[in-house]
Amino acid sequence: MEEQQLSSDDTSDARGVELNDTMPGLSRRRFLETGVWTAGGVIGLTLFGAGGRFVVGDAYKDQPTQWVTIGEVAALPVGQMQSTTYSVRRKDAWRTSEEKGIIYIYSEDGANFTALSAICTHLGCNVHWMPENNDFRCPCHDAHFSRSGEVLSGPPQRPLAQLETKVEAGQLMVLV
Repeated sequence: MEEQQLSSDDTSDARGVELNDTMPGLSRRRFLETGVWTAGGVIGLTLFGAGGRFVVGDAYKDQPTQWVTIGEVAALPVGQMQSTTYSVRRKDAWRTSEEKGIIYIYSEDGANFTALSAICTHLGCNVHWMPENNDFRCPCHDAHFSRSGEVLSGPPQRPLAQLETKVEAGQLMVLV
């Protein structure tokens, strides 16, 4: 048999197939890399989508509200800000917890009541009623709120949350 030698000018192999330094298209290695990364991405997104709901649970779901009884309407002082605490049990996807909070109640006439949450809308600190200044103060960043909950000064952008009230059988109730 005669051995064929390739010269540096030859651009074909022994079978006559053209040799080319730059292969047009996709190499086998590149194809397999792309396939593995694509399969991994699809599997990852599937697990994240299915598992994400399990991890997050009901965190993005609006919490149900409950009516809490504050007390007898006749016992609430007219024309004065009244602070009261409440406690409700809330159940999420995994556990039941007890939520405690402070509500400020005010009435000019003893029939129509204003209920304000004591949670500052800036960072969630509890505000305090200052009767000498006739306003609420937040100790965290010295925010001031009016009797109706409007921002007077400080960093909060929103007023205090006004809560819905109702009177049933002589009892004042607030929706929290």
